Amino acid sequence: MATGFTINSSTSNDINPSEYNDSHRLFLQSMLSHRILTEGEAQNLYFKICDLINCEHVEFNEFISVINHEISEISLSLRITRDETNGSSFIGLVNTKEDELAQIATKYTPNEITYFRQMIETIVMADDDKYAIGSMVAIRLGQTMKPPLTQKETQTLIDRLNDDQWICPTPDGSSYCIDTRGIMELQGYLNEQYGDVIKHCKMCHDIVTMGERCELQNCEVRFHRHCADGQFSGRTIVCPECETGWSRTNIFGLGLPL
Repeated sequence: MATGFTINSSTSNDINPSEYNDSHRLFLQSMLSHRILTEGEAQNLYFKICDLINCEHVEFNEFISVINHEISEISLSLRITRDETNGSSFIGLVNTKEDELAQIATKYTPNEITYFRQMIETIVMADDDKYAIGSMVAIRLGQTMKPPLTQKETQTLIDRLNDDQWICPTPDGSSYCIDTRGIMELQGYLNEQYGDVIKHCKMCHDIVTMGERCELQNCEVRFHRHCADGQFSGRTIVCPECETGWSRTNIFGLGLPL
């Protein structure tokens, strides 16, 4: 499977939009650079590419399916997910290998990847579904690496992870949580490593690290906030599992804006 392309003078009648062609190659190469875009940005990119090479438009989901069929053999996939804080849709190019953290090896040293693993573990295992690591705890974590990272090196690494959209600061700036890209690209890793503790949204079944939870302490039901909006719209507000009264203010995850 080649990702290179050559733009020619073909008309839209010469290109079958349902088969892998230059429009798919151009889009994939752009995603290799961007890694993640809002769904609106991705669709605009697709329309511009079609105009550029004079290719007929098809349904965007169909267009993405053609690319995914082509790149599955090299353990890549385009995934659509939603931001846990506001429900906006994103599309990202992800590695589907068993150890998805291996994909960042080209940008981070083995010691830095070890740090990121420990950071993710601390976030996932945080008490009371906080799904965050305090800023100072994150700095001190660097000292446990072998060789240890200085405070300055650790902060620089945290800033890089933030810039690359693996993590993001909580609204009050006191902690870090997993960003949309991190949730999307590491879902296989998170499910495999922390399947006994990681939570999934009752509606969309994706991993959820911030949202609404059941009032009953032992009930495992969780919703993304945007999924809860759909779940409880025009319905009796009770837990779909245990039928306990549901409070829209019983939220979890420090990354969720109040």
